[in-house]
Formats: sequence, C-alpha cells, structure tokens
Amino acid sequence: MRITLSYEDGSVKAQVDDVPVSAAVLEELSALDRFDGPQLSDDARAVVEGPLDEIRQSVRDLLALIKYHLRHFDILESPCSVKSQCWLGAGNEWQEIPSTIFVSHESFSSKPLNEETHSDVQAALTSGVIPLVAMRHLHRAKNESQPHHKWIDATIAAELAVKEVLCRAHLLMETMLIEMPSPPFSKMYGSLLKHYLGEESPFRTKLIAGQERRNALVHRPGALRIDQQEANNYVAVVEAAIFHLLFLLYPQDELISWARQFTARECQATTT
Repeated sequence: MRITLSYEDGSVKAQVDDVPVSAAVLEELSALDRFDGPQLSDDARAVVEGPLDEIRQSVRDLLALIKYHLRHFDILESPCSVKSQCWLGAGNEWQEIPSTIFVSHESFSSKPLNEETHSDVQAALTSGVIPLVAMRHLHRAKNESQPHHKWIDATIAAELAVKEVLCRAHLLMETMLIEMPSPPFSKMYGSLLKHYLGEESPFRTKLIAGQERRNALVHRPGALRIDQQEANNYVAVVEAAIFHLLFLLYPQDELISWARQFTARECQATTT
C-alpha cells in the first residue's frame, strides 16, 4: 500500500495495487455510477470492501501515529472524511467505486424562556432542585462527534445520574455508592431504584445493553464498531432515563415533568 499525506492541502491519498477482480465484477463496476452502491452485487461488494477497509484502517493508523506520537494535536479527533473512492483498470482511467450515502440525525428542542418558565425556574431554585453533575457528561455526549466517545460519555452520565439521584433520596447510600465499586445497571436502575424510589426504570433493559457495549469499547479496544445513528439513539435513551430518575425524585417540579415527557417521546421516535 502507498499512502501520501499532504499538510499543505490537508489530504491523504492511499492506493492498493494488484487487487484480483473478475471480468464480471469489472463490467459491473464500469456500469454503475458513484452513488449506486445499493445496486452492487454481493460478489462485487466482497471484492471492493476488503481493500477499502484496509485503506481506511491504514489511514486512521497513520494519522493517529502522527497526532499522538509526533504530538500534532491540530489533527482533529475525527481526522478524515472520504472525498472519493476510485478504481483503476487496464485502461488507466480512474472511475468512482459505487458507494452508499449514510445519514444520521439527532433532534434538539428547548423550552422557551417566558413568564410561565420564569415561575417554574424560580420554583425549582426555591425548592433546591439543581441539575445533576451527570448532565455535564450527557451534554458532552450530545456534542461529541465520534460515536465511540459519545457512547462512553453517555454511559458515564447514566451511571452518575442514578447514583446522584439515589444519594439525594437517601443520604445514607452515599458511602455505598461512592466509595464502593459501582453496582451494575441491572441493580441500580432495577431493584435499588424500585426499593428506594418506587419503580424500576422503563429504560433499564436498554441501559444494561448500553453498559455492556461501553465495557466492550473500553476493555476491548477496536473489537466493536458503533455507527453515528446508534450512538445518537443511545444518547436519547440515556437522557430520557435521567429525566425519569429526576421525576421520581422531584415529581412536583414542572420543568422536570415537561422534560420527562418530551425526552420519552423523542426516545421512542428515535428507537422505533
């Protein structure tokens, strides 16, 4: 493989030579345009995906080495996007490899500041209802561009949130939850929450699966890939779970009541 990096124009070019391709696959590739990826046959897809995966990983490895070992921290955490993928046949004319466009979405909405919310905010301050520290991690997850880190931050938010809520509800639990190893989500969002605040989290099953995937991301680096939409959906689940926790703790708070209903609808919309 040959890789050429240019700092001047911010580009990386990688090329793999001598990839064996049958005449039938060559004919298929020649007949399709750039965004005809969904029309590729399984045989053609198997031929092109192997070299493309090898190229992508090699470029990621190169940029990571330069960023971290040469300390070029100007390279972004999401260092590259694919501008073109081409193949060169016997005619020495570059042609676009048919590809597929992937789109992810994430929705945000805020409650306006007006007379009604002014009184709700004042009521929350008067009652001592302040946001959880976990919300910082949640909003860092929302703003994170990399699915891997987005998932980890969201799981940290979920873990901190349930601990904070249980500690606020029963101060005697603080030593157990803060000083000792964390119980699994199956316990914290299940039996512990039901015992101390009256019900399990309706998001318990999804959070358990999310924690398991976080553990795989942290303890088995590179073994698991998460796409952007999966990560966005998971963040929506965590946010809805956090506002459910807060509603159990502060059932009279109007802002939390609104946010609980809104995030539950958003979560359902993004995961169905």
